[in-house]
Amino acid sequence: MVNYPYFGVPPTRTPRPAVDEPALNGKRVILSTPEGFVRDMRAVGEVRTDGEGGAVIDILSEANYYEKRFTGRHAEPVSWPAHLVWIE
Repeated sequence: MVNYPYFGVPPTRTPRPAVDEPALNGKRVILSTPEGFVRDMRAVGEVRTDGEGGAVIDILSEANYYEKRFTGRHAEPVSWPAHLVWIE
């Protein structure tokens, strides 16, 4: 048996605003909704404008994200207001 050194508990990660992230594509995100926070989502692009001056990020569920990556099946992302998206 190998004895590995004990480094303690991994540090907790504090969610940070997605609009401040330099590269979003593929990152795990948290969506802020009126009902609460939605986890297990992935960004599928960078921050873009919606044509009306708002900033949005295209989002897929983790299941759809990996299905699209590994099988090539089309999954339609949802555009979410960028100020309501957090990097996990």
